[in-house]
Amino acid sequence: MTASEVIKLLFNKLKPVQQDMFKKFFSSNGRKYIIHCSRRLGKTHLLCVIAICVALSKPNAQIRYATFTQKSLKKMVLPIFKTLFDSIPKKYSASFNVQDGSYKFKNGSQIHLAGVNNGRSDTLRGTSADLALVDEAAFVDELTYLTESVLMPQLLTVENSKLIMASSSPISPSHEFVDYISQAKTDGYYSSYTIYDAGYAVDLVQEFCSEAGGANSTTWKREYLNAIVTDETLAIIPEWDSRRFVQMTDSDEVYSLYHKYCSADWGVRDKTAILWATYDFKKATLIVEAEYSCSGQDSTTRNIANNIIDKEKILGWTNVYRRPADNNNLILLQDLGSEFNIHFYPTNKDTLAAMINEVRLWVGQGRILVNPNCVELISCLEFGVFQDQKRREFGRSKTLGHYDMLASLVYLVRNVDQHTNPIPSTHGTNVFTHYTPPNETESFHQIKKIFNL
Repeated sequence: MTASEVIKLLFNKLKPVQQDMFKKFFSSNGRKYIIHCSRRLGKTHLLCVIAICVALSKPNAQIRYATFTQKSLKKMVLPIFKTLFDSIPKKYSASFNVQDGSYKFKNGSQIHLAGVNNGRSDTLRGTSADLALVDEAAFVDELTYLTESVLMPQLLTVENSKLIMASSSPISPSHEFVDYISQAKTDGYYSSYTIYDAGYAVDLVQEFCSEAGGANSTTWKREYLNAIVTDETLAIIPEWDSRRFVQMTDSDEVYSLYHKYCSADWGVRDKTAILWATYDFKKATLIVEAEYSCSGQDSTTRNIANNIIDKEKILGWTNVYRRPADNNNLILLQDLGSEFNIHFYPTNKDTLAAMINEVRLWVGQGRILVNPNCVELISCLEFGVFQDQKRREFGRSKTLGHYDMLASLVYLVRNVDQHTNPIPSTHGTNVFTHYTPPNETESFHQIKKIFNL
């Protein structure tokens, strides 16, 4: 049996939907290809087949295979490779090298594999590659870095090299995979396959639907119909509704007396996120008016201070009642105070769940309104999700970071003074007394006529 016959054998064992994916990928002209597909379509099996086919068809081919975790690699990917190698003649099989995580073929080709989350993307670096595969791309936490900084540079110098991403929809619409989907649709290197394309019997599809929570459930729409939606079970603030809570607010006659707040969540790898808000004591409502964020080299004390000063000039604020901040950078707090007279104080913290629940209660009661200009905060409220079902840590997003702006809001709500009335008791009253004549009634006019007054 020749290598070409082995490739044909592997192709013929694919399901019709997998064969369609296979053909579209290899017939595409671009460097990248996106397969957006439902669960239970066998995308991981397909990617393993594609990797083996390229390895057999081109001696000394270098192939990079990325999935999101090492656990996923061991439990899902490696067993599929083993099954596939057991189904073909041994002379075309490959041996696995545990130390460098690669399959080595007799023709010199290699498939390097890695779970890339938790900062492991660089394990797939190399000089050049013929094929790169990203499995479960929607669950890779630094997808853009993996793709643009690690994999693509290896492909650009190799003729006819390709990168393929395959995944179901991400848990949050803010994930980088959504950006890749959008671009792929525009440029024509995108395929979408729902559960109805898998060839399952109608009653089995209905069973999938029921197990997912029904036709209207988030899980069904996201996992089986390729919808881009936020998972309600992972949403940090599921009560948020931008249609209700994003609005311009009119200043009333005592606006200048209300307490003003500035809160901050510090970061370098993550974002530094700062919010400005007013607490409307009469309505018991927090009004978020402005935001600022920076990261990396922009996260210097001077840059942060200058932006705080500039923002408060624009707002017309001359006095800030409280400046709560994350307590993870006390040196920054000290420098802002001593060098720029901007005095933040470290907030007291409860459990993450307790602090989040406090914000959820305020949102549910309609007590938080956000100015439309606060785009990043609004996106965090709409799309922010926890990392997993344990709900112990925020997830990550290319554009929204660690949902740092939402963390800043948590510190803000926690430090609002709801009890001190900022409006003086004498406000709106005249301290001078004077006589106000009564209204002259018709009977009074008659009396004036009688006495000729």
